Amino acid sequence: MFVIIASIITLGIYGLYWFYNTTRELGEINKSETNPLLWTIGLFIPFVNLYVFWKYSGEAEKALKSKYSQLILFLAWIVFFPIAQYLIQKGINEYATA
Repeated sequence: MFVIIASIITLGIYGLYWFYNTTRELGEINKSETNPLLWTIGLFIPFVNLYVFWKYSGEAEKALKSKYSQLILFLAWIVFFPIAQYLIQKGINEYATA
């Protein structure tokens, strides 16, 4: 919930910071070669951002052990991104406490 409120208050700047950090964390959890900076920059390029959201959703699905499918997370990013932020942050928090 904090991520969503902080993103609104900072006009999206915290959302970019959160995306960068969670991309890095998901890469560490999955032991994959993700480049968080390139993925974050890709958010600003039309059509590339869809690819970034798709790949990010796949990384999140692997890290969260298929709790949410890649398609569900991708659609959440496209339709109403705070849902995706909530689901992914919740999954990362559960992983950290396990």
